Amino acid sequence: MTVTRKTMASQRRDTTVGEGTSKLVATQQQAKASASVGSSEGSGSSRVREFTALSPPKFTGTYQREDPQDFIDQLHRIIRVMHATEKEAVELAAFRLRDIAILWYEGWERSKARDVPPASWGKFLDAFLDQYLPREIRQARFDQFLALKQGNISVREYSLRFDSLARYAPSIVAIMREKIHRFIAGLAPELTEACGTTAL
Repeated sequence: MTVTRKTMASQRRDTTVGEGTSKLVATQQQAKASASVGSSEGSGSSRVREFTALSPPKFTGTYQREDPQDFIDQLHRIIRVMHATEKEAVELAAFRLRDIAILWYEGWERSKARDVPPASWGKFLDAFLDQYLPREIRQARFDQFLALKQGNISVREYSLRFDSLARYAPSIVAIMREKIHRFIAGLAPELTEACGTTAL
């Protein structure tokens, strides 16, 4: 089949040999549909591509090794980098839910009244964590953070545990001075003394 350059007028006619009118009509219908959808859906598609390019995590709600807080923390970093709106943030988070988790989300969406505006990131966050990381577990991890001491582990391991549990005590670690104070207070006594001497 030969490819020829066509003018706008000739595109309206069926001039391509061997293709018939059906393909041309289908192409014109697709063009009209795309035009009627408008730019908002196109920008939505590009936002999804931008989001997936940042390798967001998935969450199924079925595996023991999945950490709901880690899922939320990773998503929040990506959404912040993208400068996503509250509505976009919820839609992008839902896009990464799978299996039981997406069924939960769809049920949560259906449970809202029709006249309620789209859920904010904060409301989604509360509902998601209440479902997959109940308050009792979060409180237990908060208590673990308060009780954390270095003991016999290395400073590196203590630091990793500290950072992991600090996510459950945002009000305490929000101020850097308080976070550093809490970290030093949990170090082994000999290291705490060394830190105090260095500070003098």
